[in-house]
Amino acid sequence: MKKTRLLTVILAGAAALAIAGCNTPASGDPAVATRIDGGQTQISVDPSASDNQKTDVYKFTYKGYDIVPGTDMKPVLEAIGEPVEPPFQAASCAGQGMDTTYNYPGFYIQTYEEEGTELIRGVVITDPLIDCGGIHLGDTLEAVKEVYGTPAAEDDFGLEYRSGNVALRFTTDGFNSITDITYIVMQWA
Repeated sequence: MKKTRLLTVILAGAAALAIAGCNTPASGDPAVATRIDGGQTQISVDPSASDNQKTDVYKFTYKGYDIVPGTDMKPVLEAIGEPVEPPFQAASCAGQGMDTTYNYPGFYIQTYEEEGTELIRGVVITDPLIDCGGIHLGDTLEAVKEVYGTPAAEDDFGLEYRSGNVALRFTTDGFNSITDITYIVMQWA
């Protein structure tokens, strides 16, 4: 029962990787993580704090380190430390090797293996306190469009913005309320 539930959560997370978050599309500004009352982590974007020439992909910044889908996970682990619980691993159904999920406060990182290297597939935001450029879980698609502008793709269940090889996705419950914010490598989008 516990394994079935965990597998369901992991599969839901994989489906959620079809969404992305936390950088402004026009400038690629990094999100900044800060601690707030009660030990919560707040992620926010300060567009004035970065030069839009510095990056051409969406990235999530945690503890001062940029987490970019499609890049090596090893330096991320060294920079941000161990996850809050042991990583979950399963044989990949989409490629060779293992898929791994690392849980951190307010988000999780999913990885895949390619040619012996563990690469970041995506980052999924799980905490409504995380501010993704003025957007939070529970906000509306209209609010996303006001902040991020015209999406590269849109349907009844969400919006997708693209920058470099990374997609930023906002998925809804079908009733205009954002349920997932995810960064994902375009090849997995």
